Amino acid sequence: MLQRINANKLQLIALIVLALYPLAILAARLDIWHFRNSFLIFVLASLVGFVLLVISILKLSKPVIGEKTETRALLVTILATGFPLALMGKSIMAAQAHPFIHDITTDFQQPPAFMAAKTVRAESDHDVAYLPENIELQKVGYPNLKALVINGDAKTTLHRAKVLMQKLDWQVMALQDTQAPYTLEASTESTLFAFIDDVSLRFTPVIQPEGSALVQTQVDMRSMSRQGKSDLGENAKRITAFFELLQKP
Repeated sequence: MLQRINANKLQLIALIVLALYPLAILAARLDIWHFRNSFLIFVLASLVGFVLLVISILKLSKPVIGEKTETRALLVTILATGFPLALMGKSIMAAQAHPFIHDITTDFQQPPAFMAAKTVRAESDHDVAYLPENIELQKVGYPNLKALVINGDAKTTLHRAKVLMQKLDWQVMALQDTQAPYTLEASTESTLFAFIDDVSLRFTPVIQPEGSALVQTQVDMRSMSRQGKSDLGENAKRITAFFELLQKP
């Protein structure tokens, strides 16, 4: 029965299925439809791709002598279906390896507020209010994530953070440097689907013992996705990476 299945047709279907992935991403980025529709296409394309992959491997295990063209078509089919399936599998593993949350903060008691982000979020976006149920999930998933204490005064640290954001191509939305604790808000866009995540930083002068000449600032940061239930660990990764860059001379 497998021998009756045309390898060239398998290859054609596989290439069509492969093209669905970038088209689904493009449609979501251009707001042609909701990103959930693109995810549905991903699932359907993955199912079809998996069937094509299995058939191609089975046919390749029983090659027809002299049929080099068929072998080449089967290899193309395997590559065209196996690559996106591997990427999908990686995403699924990432989702399982990280807590199912989309809002990360270094301060559970007083998370940095999203004042500017609140005014630009759509009705379909997450509310900016911090959910207490995230606390335990974050503690388990990211036990070492905490505020950064850095040498230097708060206002200088804030403006260094702003420059760093601009170098990272983040969109600075608000800056308050008239009264401590100072605050800074920005947004950043994901590569594939152009999902927007908001970040809020708070810069608080650290009170030193009397007579100490040391000047330090505590930096708290919050990173939150506007859409999606799970961030695949991106918000925590963003905070960690930003703190590392902020500490560099």
